[in-house]
Amino acid sequence: MIVFKSKKSSARRSFDEELIRLKNHKDQLSLPRPTLAMWQGDAKFRTDVSNSSIYNERFIETEFMFESGISYGYLVSAWHTVSFLATTAVCIKTHEISFLTTFCELFTAALLICFLWMLSLPSGRIRYNRQAQLVHLYYGKKLIALQWRNAHPFAKIVRLGSIALDIYFPTGSYANKVKSEIIPVTGNFDVSDAGLDSSFYRWEFIRRYMEDGLEAIAPASNPEPGFEPRKASGQFRKTFDIFYYLGFGFLIDRWAAYWNARFRWPEEVERLCHPGADLTGYDTSPVASSKTHFYRFDPRQGGYYICDAQGNELRDATRAERAATYPSSAMK
Repeated sequence: MIVFKSKKSSARRSFDEELIRLKNHKDQLSLPRPTLAMWQGDAKFRTDVSNSSIYNERFIETEFMFESGISYGYLVSAWHTVSFLATTAVCIKTHEISFLTTFCELFTAALLICFLWMLSLPSGRIRYNRQAQLVHLYYGKKLIALQWRNAHPFAKIVRLGSIALDIYFPTGSYANKVKSEIIPVTGNFDVSDAGLDSSFYRWEFIRRYMEDGLEAIAPASNPEPGFEPRKASGQFRKTFDIFYYLGFGFLIDRWAAYWNARFRWPEEVERLCHPGADLTGYDTSPVASSKTHFYRFDPRQGGYYICDAQGNELRDATRAERAATYPSSAMK
């Protein structure tokens, strides 16, 4: 007898099963959990944290996804401009309406409208609330707050060798609102966060802030070449000037600025981030990292290796021992 299973009866993967799937994926690299810190001598940060409205002792905030949407809007708008000019030129030359060029024009116009609509949504911001040890974000249109101590970071190849930092959390109490048992959160702050090494540095940037505060992520007063402070941005404008002007980027900027000015975090989030907030019922203790074991970035050893306080590799520690001590920080 043949039994047909309905979609509703198919069991969802558990969070642990999802983690195993990610760790076995060829394009994913599991990074150390919050309980393991980067060796102090390697931790170098360049993000300008002087803007107290988004970088302070209570929270830090990224608009990377929102700004990235603006950049992609430039590209789509430029494509739309080229399609419009091509369609017009064909119609003038042939005195007929070309189906192909008209279709391309309508398609790019629809795509541009979709990008502009996306800029009106609140889902491009993420707030790391150190005070309450929570991560606030919109998952689609749903406002959720995730416990920082449940973070599982991964470096993921997204295109042509470009790397993105993704931080995964269990769905937990949002199981009835989210279809999956795992919630991905982008850890990128800057368009330059595109390499494997920068994924490690950005993860440590977030992890160190959540444990030790703003001073721990401030750029050095005398930085090394290549680590000069810079403001984080998700825009590609300087790289693609031709797309900016061809796609009337100044109009997209005005549209984005309008919706950015309208955005406000809900009162619930602002209350949890307010100085002296009543955080009864929340586990506000920072995730303490080991004081004897650290990690160092090394792509030759699967991404990183475990070291002691002096930065020396702990060669006597077997893979099994590392996995037992730091379950999610063992190398693949």
